[in-house]
Amino acid sequence: MRLNKIYYFILILCSFLNAEIGLTLVGGFNHSNVVHQNKQMQEWSGDVKSLSFAIERKLGPVKTSIGYINGGFINGRSDIDTTLNVSFLNIESYYPINIGKIMLLGGVYIAGPLSANETYSTGSSITIKSEELNIDYGVLMGGSFGLNEKIGIRIIIHYGLVDLWKDPLQRGSLSTIFSGVNIYYNL
Repeated sequence: MRLNKIYYFILILCSFLNAEIGLTLVGGFNHSNVVHQNKQMQEWSGDVKSLSFAIERKLGPVKTSIGYINGGFINGRSDIDTTLNVSFLNIESYYPINIGKIMLLGGVYIAGPLSANETYSTGSSITIKSEELNIDYGVLMGGSFGLNEKIGIRIIIHYGLVDLWKDPLQRGSLSTIFSGVNIYYNL
């Protein structure tokens, strides 16, 4: 884990020193929601909003990014509210279609869970091992608007195609939907 932090620091430092490598910094807020396979779990809702960031680079006709995204899901099913908060290392690749200052995008993503924590309104919490969570993957779509050559705004949706956590309550399962509003900066 320490080597990953050193690697990211060197990558960011080099991007500021050598701007022609074509990196884009992306950061913003996301909102998470879930899709249920079990009708008894419909009380899970995505009320948790969190920060996300990524470093993006054009590779041939597609753009690929690596970053950090956080999702949280609240269960108000009983007298005790439960919040599941999951952090991911996210890799996505999309094909951009430029129409003037507007860019439409569509592609795929894969997200490996780094950590998860389940907290209760009673004040207690438990840590869920990342091995208990599945790797999340799915499709993404969105659009962006360039304010100028360097800065723009992006809206994006990640739609998960796999069950993130099997058997959280009574053998149910859930998959994720992340929507986000980001600001990007071309180096």
